[in-house]
Amino acid sequence: MNYYNSNNILNQNNAVNAIDQMALLISLWRGKWILFILVLLGVVIADFYVRRIAVPLYPATATIALQDEKVQIISDIESIMSNGPITNTGINTELEVLRSRNLVGELVDILDLSKRNFFDPHLGEILLFSRIKQRFFALFGFSSENLETVKSDEQVRSNVISSVLKVMEFSNIKSTQVINISATTTDPALSVLMANSMAKLYIESQIQVKLESLANATKFLSKRTFELKQKFEGLKTQIAQLSSQSELINPAVLNAQESQLREVRMRILESRERFLKESNKIFTFRSSREVSDMDGLIKTANDFRLNRIFSQYQNNNVSINVLNLEVDHFMANAEAKLGREEKKLLALEESASVLAKQIERQSKELLIYQQLERETEAARHLYESFLTRLLELNVQMGIETADGRIISEATLRDSSSPKKNFILAISGTLGLLIGIGLVLLREIQFSGFRSINELQNNSGCSVLASLPLIPKRKKKNLISYLKKKPNSIFSEAIRNLRTSILMSNLDPSPQVIMFTSSISGEGKTTITYSLAQNMTGLGKNVLLIEADIRRINQTVDIDSKNTVALVDLLIGSVKLKDVDLFVDELGFSVLSGAKSDQNAADLFSTEHFSQLIAELRENYDYILIDTPPVLVVPDARVIAGNIDANIYIVEWNKTTRAQVDQGLKMLSSVSVNSTGLILNQVNTQKVKTYGYANQYGYGLYGSKYYQT
Repeated sequence: MNYYNSNNILNQNNAVNAIDQMALLISLWRGKWILFILVLLGVVIADFYVRRIAVPLYPATATIALQDEKVQIISDIESIMSNGPITNTGINTELEVLRSRNLVGELVDILDLSKRNFFDPHLGEILLFSRIKQRFFALFGFSSENLETVKSDEQVRSNVISSVLKVMEFSNIKSTQVINISATTTDPALSVLMANSMAKLYIESQIQVKLESLANATKFLSKRTFELKQKFEGLKTQIAQLSSQSELINPAVLNAQESQLREVRMRILESRERFLKESNKIFTFRSSREVSDMDGLIKTANDFRLNRIFSQYQNNNVSINVLNLEVDHFMANAEAKLGREEKKLLALEESASVLAKQIERQSKELLIYQQLERETEAARHLYESFLTRLLELNVQMGIETADGRIISEATLRDSSSPKKNFILAISGTLGLLIGIGLVLLREIQFSGFRSINELQNNSGCSVLASLPLIPKRKKKNLISYLKKKPNSIFSEAIRNLRTSILMSNLDPSPQVIMFTSSISGEGKTTITYSLAQNMTGLGKNVLLIEADIRRINQTVDIDSKNTVALVDLLIGSVKLKDVDLFVDELGFSVLSGAKSDQNAADLFSTEHFSQLIAELRENYDYILIDTPPVLVVPDARVIAGNIDANIYIVEWNKTTRAQVDQGLKMLSSVSVNSTGLILNQVNTQKVKTYGYANQYGYGLYGSKYYQT
């Protein structure tokens, strides 16, 4: 059984996923024109860019190799010279050197790039923004050159450097020590010249930097060696002075003194404990004596002689005076003992303090001496090291070479951009993605109902029927249309609705049926008149009550002379027995809802309305009440107290979920539950587009049964 259930759940999940995917595809198909337009727009913009804005660019690449082997100059001072194998960090450093504005500035000066139109900041041909700006001003007969302010030579040079950095690229070939220097311009010869010149300039700059580093290193080492020598001599003098001025003890003696101090402090703790014990004993002894607790006193004292005297006192062998004398003698001895312990404790604490101060002083002196020894030794080693490096550096001068070499010079190549096919593909794809996003966003923001299942699942109520949309030209002559087309889609849907309502409660079937909705314009009146006409076809005596007395019915044209207003019956100006509500042109009775100055909710709350409904029940088989919207006025909630069935109407693809939920909650607040819902004004053409046709019976198979 569990296996069967698991398989069932799995199959259901697969079905749900298939439905979700199909719904997604259907949503995208509905927005196909949005997708098509955005893709087309992206392709058109890309094509315009490639043909009118983009310019052909020619790349050129020179290649240099960095050497691993470097002559070691000062191995221990990294801040002066870099040494050792080239690491990833070292390569990245060299790349940043190539990108530096100083080095690029030298290239600009050598090639005189400031005078070339390609790098003129007033033209900026390589910059997309500048190209677009030129095209824009050209449309109005202006030149963008005239709009630029005159700039200084230094500003021009700075702008040219920025432009050169934009067209040059420096990159490392992965897992190698090879660097590519690339230049991309609209002039192939210029690209080659820039790449090769930059490579040569980099090699020359390496040698220059190393020579400058050697000179700086020599100056630094000479100064530092002299300073270290002075520091070393000074430390030796301080050690000699300290040795002559104080008697230094060795660490072993100091350790013995510290051990002695720890022993004294242990004795202090023992003495303090005895002192506190005797103090507490005397305090307790005095407290017992003050309250005349002789038994507690004797137990606290725990003295043989005192116990013996107390026993004699209890046997009346000695007087109370003798006992008190003995107690006084005991307390005197205890206090004397306490005084001795206190003096002993003070003496030990004084001894510990003196010893601690002595140890502290001697420890400081020993630490100073040892620190001076270490500093002196370190200064000696550092001085000797710098002296050695200085001698090595003097030998190194004049033999420096660059750490890199050119292994491949740049040559002429074909243009690399714009890549038309790639740009068109990317733009089309981007347009498609934007279109998909807009379509999905539109679907997410949609809050109406497009299917019976959606309405039923969201509301928790059963859906009695779905009614197709009637064209406006047919709605004007609704009754005539229903009579002429008894087998049309709408007529069959009304017939299905009738069956669902009457079978909602078989014993007895509902007689007074109310129709309401969330807001106006959802088709209540059309449904009510259509259902009344359909029920009349069964030979039933049907009454339609237009309970919306706040507005005049504009859906169905009837002769007002043959009808009686509901307000007239409620206020008592007309008696039901005196009027004939039957309308010949309709084939059923109508109690019209003409406008009134009376408050509708108040009228429906009176006993007159309840009595009227009761009287009408005796005269008609079915009473259909067309009420105002629930969310607009309270009339429907008041009328609902006299009905047998409540039919809630929801307009397809318009009424929001929030409106339906709020409307049903308002009815439920007065204990009125909806018998069922109607999904009204379903667009049979759009239903197919949305992929819900099979839910309504308006698809391929259902269409065979309908009269067009």
